[in-house]
Amino acid sequence: MGLFGKSKKKSASASTEGPVFVGEAADQLPPLELKPTAFSRDEAQGVMIAAKQLPAFGVAVRVLYEAIRTRADRILMDFTAPGVAVRFRVDGMWENMPAMDRPTGDGALMVVKKVFGMNPTERRARQKGKCASHVAGVDWIIECISQGVPTGERVMLSIEPKKPVLKTLSDLGMREKMQENLKSHLNDNGKLVIISGPPGSGLPTTWKIALEETDKFIRDFISLEDPTDPDPDIINVTKVPFDRSANETPEAVLQRRLLKQPDAFIFPSLYNEQVVTLMLGEVAKNDRHAITRMVANDGIEALLNLASTYPKQAKDLIKITSAVLNQRLIRRLCDKCRQPFQPSPQLLQKLGIPQGRVNKLYQPFVPPPPDQRVDAKGNPIEIEICQQCNGRGYYGRIAIFELLEITDEFRSAILKQPNASYLRQMATSLGHRGFQEEGVLAAALGLTSLQELQRMMQSKPA
Repeated sequence: MGLFGKSKKKSASASTEGPVFVGEAADQLPPLELKPTAFSRDEAQGVMIAAKQLPAFGVAVRVLYEAIRTRADRILMDFTAPGVAVRFRVDGMWENMPAMDRPTGDGALMVVKKVFGMNPTERRARQKGKCASHVAGVDWIIECISQGVPTGERVMLSIEPKKPVLKTLSDLGMREKMQENLKSHLNDNGKLVIISGPPGSGLPTTWKIALEETDKFIRDFISLEDPTDPDPDIINVTKVPFDRSANETPEAVLQRRLLKQPDAFIFPSLYNEQVVTLMLGEVAKNDRHAITRMVANDGIEALLNLASTYPKQAKDLIKITSAVLNQRLIRRLCDKCRQPFQPSPQLLQKLGIPQGRVNKLYQPFVPPPPDQRVDAKGNPIEIEICQQCNGRGYYGRIAIFELLEITDEFRSAILKQPNASYLRQMATSLGHRGFQEEGVLAAALGLTSLQELQRMMQSKPA
């Protein structure tokens, strides 16, 4: 039986790094352990015993194992009448996997829903579930969301290591000088700092790591939070939750907390005008400090969104804002197989790199498709596939950051002419490095390729 239930014979020339195909015997299942978290210990044991009796248990385990083995952080399964399309997201790029026939897919989904504490018979309503897993000494958390759609059902599984792999700004890819500048803003007084990023850009990770860089052991930090959308716990940051179901408002809870005179505020969201008014009073009049986050494509957009969301308070908000961090994710070149090349003077000039500063750039090595792996006579030839990246040319991702530091001149421009294109041009004239400049620097350091930089910049806001 193949990975997804279809028979497949493995050729002598097949790569051992492709999808794992195993026989039908149960003892050939991959070494993946599932640990249901939605049940008590005794219940979980019973759930696993029952799940292992289901015909498609092996298929479900193989899918999860293959995803983890290939470094996928998402599995997408689209159920339609003809069958089930399966895709893995690796380093932010979706890859098609062998499709399942519908009975096999239904069976695998029944296993997943049962183990994840979901209703296996519900195929229309939205459901969420979670399960722990253990593979090769590493613990993982797998979350599942299923939702009925007009064509059938869509299932998304998200896979994350239990212990964070990225712990510092350097791990994220931020250069040292920018780290120093960001930390100075995060630990300032009487200012507001915005941490922002587009959807799916790793903003929650950067948010948590940036907050870890604050001087929370010296100052009294509080975080105003909606418990229905909680933030991760951070040492020496006191969570101040408000319960809307109990008719608590964020402004009322914050007002009470101000009696204890905290030094700094963390706002996962600014919530409403009343919260903004309280924050402005504390930051501007009492020299407190505040940090918030926003979804935005770049720093300029974050500032304009802030001003347009709270127009009555826009002037005061812009006045206290000292910096906006924004990021985009980009694939990192595989350091085992990246290919150096000498850039032409014309290319260096186009990239804005002074001639003589960079002697070589790098590009990914991508092996030709199997039908092109032949010599001049048409005879098959062996091409070694990189064991680290499996021929993708990239291994992992880094963030490209821009840190927009707000000067008095720039503040005046935002209020007088809130036009994104104009403000981006002005920021550049004042020495701000945008994503293109930061991306070129990453390429010059051999971290990524010009092709990947171009792909990132295609999503540049107009």
